[in-house]
Amino acid sequence: MAVVVVASGQPAAAVGATGGPSRAGDFVVYGFSQSDVHDEDPQVYELDPDTTIRAIGKWSTAGDEAADYNFAQIGRYRAKGINFMGSGTASVIFPKDFATTEIFDDMSTRDADGNPVPHDEFGFPEPARRGNIFNPKYREYLLSWARIQVDGGVDGLNFDEINAGFSGGLKYGFNGNEGFDDYAIADFNRYLLAKYPAFTAADWKSRFGMTDDNILRRDVPAGDLAANFNYRDYLRAGGWNLDPLNAANPLAPEWGRVVANRLYAEDTSFTATYIRRYWKEIVDEMRAYARRTQHRGILISSNGLWPYVDFNSVGMYPWNPDEQTPDFRGADYVPVVGGHLNGAKSLQSQYRYLKQQSARIAGNVPVVVFIDWPNDMMTNYLNLPLQEKKDYWRIFGAEAYANGIFPAFHLKDTVGSPTATDLGMMGFFKTYTRFYKEHRAIFKDNAIGTQAVQVGAAGVAASLLVQRGTGKRSIHLVNHNYAQGIAPQSGFTVKADLDSCPRRVSLVSPDFPQSKSPAFSCKHGKLKLTVDRLDYYSIIQL
Repeated sequence: MAVVVVASGQPAAAVGATGGPSRAGDFVVYGFSQSDVHDEDPQVYELDPDTTIRAIGKWSTAGDEAADYNFAQIGRYRAKGINFMGSGTASVIFPKDFATTEIFDDMSTRDADGNPVPHDEFGFPEPARRGNIFNPKYREYLLSWARIQVDGGVDGLNFDEINAGFSGGLKYGFNGNEGFDDYAIADFNRYLLAKYPAFTAADWKSRFGMTDDNILRRDVPAGDLAANFNYRDYLRAGGWNLDPLNAANPLAPEWGRVVANRLYAEDTSFTATYIRRYWKEIVDEMRAYARRTQHRGILISSNGLWPYVDFNSVGMYPWNPDEQTPDFRGADYVPVVGGHLNGAKSLQSQYRYLKQQSARIAGNVPVVVFIDWPNDMMTNYLNLPLQEKKDYWRIFGAEAYANGIFPAFHLKDTVGSPTATDLGMMGFFKTYTRFYKEHRAIFKDNAIGTQAVQVGAAGVAASLLVQRGTGKRSIHLVNHNYAQGIAPQSGFTVKADLDSCPRRVSLVSPDFPQSKSPAFSCKHGKLKLTVDRLDYYSIIQL
C-alpha cells in the first residue's frame, strides 16, 4: 500500500496498514452509505471506495454512550483499506439526550421572544429542536459524542448541519426567527462593541435607533442583558420579534442571514463571525484530542462548504441558494423530464461554482457531492428506470470528475429507501468505479484550466484540468446528447490553446477498455485532434 504524508509531516501508511487516515487529497472514489451508530452496510465492502462520507451517523438518541456503537466494523473497513468516517448531527437534539427538561431547554435555540423553537417538520416521533452552538455547554455536548467515536477508532468525523439553528423552522416559515438566546445576544453585544470601538451613546442611537433604556455600554459586561443592551427587547420594541431579519430592522445586516450548510469567506456578519469561531474551536479540539489520546490525526468534514476541513461534502438538495433560478429552487442536480433523466442538461457551471467557493472558504481541499435526502432530488433518482440510474452516474458523476470534484456513489440512506443492491446498481458501481481507481492519478488535486477548449460537436461539455504540483493537463469531454439514452458522437475535432504543446496524447474512458492514441497536431500551443467516438465521458491526457 502506498505511503502518504499526513498533516504532521511524518510518513504514515494508508488506511488498512496502521488504521490512520490517508491524506484526503489521495481519495478518488467516494461512497455514500450512512447507517445508525449500531448498524453496518456490507455494500461498502463490495464497492471498496477510498472512503465513505459518513459511515455511521448520530442522528437519533443513540450515540451518547460507547456501548451504542458497532465499532467492530472499523476493522473490516481497514482490512479493505477503506477510510472510516464517523459522524453526527451538529444541531438536532431530543429531550432524551439530556438528563432534565431544564438542560434540554438550555441547549435549545430560541426565537426573538426567548422561546424554544420546535422543529416538528422533521417528523420524528418525539419532539426535536435545534441545539445552540453559541452555548458552551452545547459545544461540549457535541465534543462528548465525537470523542466517543475517536476513542472507538474512526478515521474522521463529519459534522452535519452545523449552522442549522437559525432558520426558524416550519413554525416561522423558515424566516430566520431562531438563535436569539441569551448566549447569542451576549456575543452579539461583544461583536458590536468590537466592530465599533469608538461609538458613543449618540452613535448607537443615530446609527441603529437604540434608546436610553436599552443601549450598548462599555462599562457593563456584555453578557449582563439586564443592564446592557438586550437585542430581544430591541426587536420587540421595533415590532420585528416575529420577523427579526426584516429589512426595516437596522441591526438585521449586522446580525446576518445564515445560509444553511454554508459559511462564506466574505461573510463578516455577527452570526458568520462567531459560528466560524466556534466551529474552529470544535475542529481544533477534536484534532488535538485525537493526537493526545490516540497519537494520530483525524480527518474532518461537514455537510456543505466549510472552513478548516480536510474535504467538503456537499449535499445536493432543493432550495439551495447557490444558484438563483426563477422558481428559487436552486440548482437541479438530478434533472428529470417526464420522469426520465434529462441528460441533456449540464451541471458544469454549478460544479465549478462549488469548487471555486470551496477554495475561497477552505483552500484546496477535495469537494464531494452527494444526493441528500429526504427530498425530491433523491425521489427523482430512485424513480428513474434502472438504465437511467446508471446513466445518471455516467453523465453527472462523470461531469463532477471532469470539473475537478468528486461524486459520492449512493449506496444507502437512513430512511429506509431501497439500497443500491435493492435497485440492481451494485454490479454497475463495482465495474464503473474500477476505471477511476485504475486511473486515480488523473483525478487528484486538479484546478480548472483557464485556456479555452473548442469541441466540433454540439452538446458536449469540455473542460481543461491542470494538476497542482505536477502541472499535468487533461481535457475532459462529457456527452449531453441524451434522450432516454445516449447518442454517441463520432469523428469530431477538439481544439485547445495551451501554454505549451504536449509530447504525447492519449485518450481513456470508462466506456471502453483500452486507451487510445489519437492523431494530433500542435504548433505554438494550438492543439488540434480528432476524437473517433465519444459515448458518455472521455479524458484526453496531454
